[in-house]
Amino acid sequence: MSEKPHVIRHYVLASPDIDAVSAQIQSFLKIPQGHRHDMGAILGFRNEMMMIGQTMFELVQPVKPDHRLHRWFAEHGGEGGYMIVLQTFDAEAFRERSAAEKLRLTRDMQFRGQDMIQFDPKRFGTHFETYQYSLPNGWWGDPVGRKYEKSEVASEIVAAEVSVDAAPPAEIAAQVGRLFLSPVKGSDVTFVDKTVRFRRASGKTGLTALDFKAIDRKAAGNKASIGGMEFRLV
Repeated sequence: MSEKPHVIRHYVLASPDIDAVSAQIQSFLKIPQGHRHDMGAILGFRNEMMMIGQTMFELVQPVKPDHRLHRWFAEHGGEGGYMIVLQTFDAEAFRERSAAEKLRLTRDMQFRGQDMIQFDPKRFGTHFETYQYSLPNGWWGDPVGRKYEKSEVASEIVAAEVSVDAAPPAEIAAQVGRLFLSPVKGSDVTFVDKTVRFRRASGKTGLTALDFKAIDRKAAGNKASIGGMEFRLV
């Protein structure tokens, strides 16, 4: 049986002030505040989890002075899109493809009983992180067991935009497609029901935009700059 393609499960925005960013997101997406957790003693950050459709959206804020996110803020030029998190269904085969592509892994470890693999963001423009989770109980944020409030204006996150400068966007997209077993068209990669568009960076690299499917088609085209990212209703 051929391996299943990877699925995007959630996106992460990092900020030194998630209270302010959350308030702006709540206003734009017409969604109540998400679930907040202070994990400073264990992981060095606090977070907030929201759910748009079937996709998690996480805000993270470092609370320890030596947390790696402080270094990322300095290198990145402030807050912004930090990570795209995916589910793999065969971590060992995924490692083999990563080795064949000669990609550097910044993490390959067990995290809360799950295989976690993370790539050097300098190659793909942002952090790509994968887990071999056993849904529905294992996923970060507990989307099944915990009740999440719905957005009044958006039904799902359908696309992301990543600015890159390590290679031409089409070259990076082709490599991502091979790695994650996902179809590629030009510099766009389709992950089952979501698209990641790689674009040449005109300024800083990273996860720069998210597209949300508008519930009211008349709202399509509305957008807002929040936390170093562009939020778009499409």
